[in-house]
Amino acid sequence: MRLFLIGSSLGRYLRGLLAMRSFAVLCGLGGLFQVLDLLETSTEILSRGQGFTGILHYTALRSPSVLLQALPLAALLGAIFSFSTLSRQNEICAMRAAGLPFRRVLLALLPIAIAIGLVHGALAEIIVPKAQKALTAWWASLPPSADKDPDTELLWFRTGGAVVGVATVLPDGKRLDQVRIYRRDELGNLVDRTVAARAEYAAGQWTLFDAVTTDLRAGQRDLSQPVQPWATPLKPADLMRLSASEPYVSGVLAAQVLAGSQAGTKTDSFYRTRIARAYSDPLAALVMLLLATPVAIALTRGGAGGVQVLGALATGLVFLLVNGLLSALGEAGTLAPRLAAWIAPALFAAIGLVFVFRLDRH
Repeated sequence: MRLFLIGSSLGRYLRGLLAMRSFAVLCGLGGLFQVLDLLETSTEILSRGQGFTGILHYTALRSPSVLLQALPLAALLGAIFSFSTLSRQNEICAMRAAGLPFRRVLLALLPIAIAIGLVHGALAEIIVPKAQKALTAWWASLPPSADKDPDTELLWFRTGGAVVGVATVLPDGKRLDQVRIYRRDELGNLVDRTVAARAEYAAGQWTLFDAVTTDLRAGQRDLSQPVQPWATPLKPADLMRLSASEPYVSGVLAAQVLAGSQAGTKTDSFYRTRIARAYSDPLAALVMLLLATPVAIALTRGGAGGVQVLGALATGLVFLLVNGLLSALGEAGTLAPRLAAWIAPALFAAIGLVFVFRLDRH
């Protein structure tokens, strides 16, 4: 009978309550984050002569990334607001008086947590990479800002078993200036170095111009060639992505970089951690739902409800902080990638389950 109630009108009511509040919070947080982002970039967009239309175009392309950042916090606040509403209207008391364990309430809400996790995965692995690729291409096609000096620092990345540095990447990614290529053998030892004035991409092939190759295994022997083919899996789209200020790395892209089919600028530990987090991050919504359960027993009289809300909010924020710190350790190679990705979700999910069982005992 209890399962029937949760699966019918009561279950739909609970899921609708959580879904609407989570969506409302997501829209609010997304709008706030977008405004803060525009405060930093709107001047640059206007200085490139794009006007209000350019700001709208930038906002549309940046929205998926902003929503991805706001989603875990929206799941936490949506659960807090939902449980606070149920507690304030004494609906939790009514359900418990009818003999309904609180864990069954959570089971009724589980589909919403799963749906949020699926949305998180779709954003992280499909929508955000495509949106950032379009944003990078659009940004590179704009004329440079009149009051900004060009960046002369080398862009370093790995591709095809070589380490490559370039001074300038043209907006379409089909020309590179001041190219340096360092090739290594299977043991990681340097084999040769190639320095070229430029590299151009045409008909699916890269060509180096005014290239000088130094064979480091043969006593610094130099070989100069005015035109030299460059065998590399590098594509112009890869260079446009790599030259972005903060390139987004999805789990799929990280796996491709480790396999050698895509170029990358980070260490192997960084990409392995990103792959592990591609599986653990969608579970953040479930963890947030568990951490918000103390609010369900909050009493509005005497201010106790505010204490429960602040406690749940603080616990959720600590989870995000610890998860980020552990991921940074994994990306730096200090911690194993799988441990870095899974310790925080497992630990805080266990804390949330303790909250649930304590609530059912009282």
